[in-house]
Amino acid sequence: MTKISKVLEINNCNNEILVKAIYKAKFWEEIKPTKKLEAEFIAPNVLYTKVYDEINVIKVPIEMEGELVLIDKGEEQNKGRLIEFNVRNNKDVKDLEGRIRIKALSPTKSKVGIFIENFTLSSDFLNLMGGAADLTLQMKITDMIRNLEKYCKSKKLEELL
Repeated sequence: MTKISKVLEINNCNNEILVKAIYKAKFWEEIKPTKKLEAEFIAPNVLYTKVYDEINVIKVPIEMEGELVLIDKGEEQNKGRLIEFNVRNNKDVKDLEGRIRIKALSPTKSKVGIFIENFTLSSDFLNLMGGAADLTLQMKITDMIRNLEKYCKSKKLEELL
């Protein structure tokens, strides 16, 4: 698997408010890169989601559910806030590990990066998607971070708290 990364500088995005918003289900529902996403925090750092989508590349409907575990590693000097994540209890995604990096550029501008280190689908799901898996994940990560940028242009992050 190719490692995936997407970094974007976002205006009207205070890094401290963004970090708080990441731990709210409404945040994930707002920036979803899918047709439908139901989200709920079942523990302070465990996001349970149900995803409904269609993969554009191959026109296959997708229903998936599982847990995203967020591990806040805190602020690193000159690098910003680091939040590591991994997926568990998902029958379709065998392994997904990555990190979110949020760095304040000013009180109202942040640099946000999403980095995927490992991504492995279950064999059944992989057979369904074929070689489109990496491309699809890359497109979804890009859509998600662009959706955050669009949200910050028209609304305040505080509304998600």
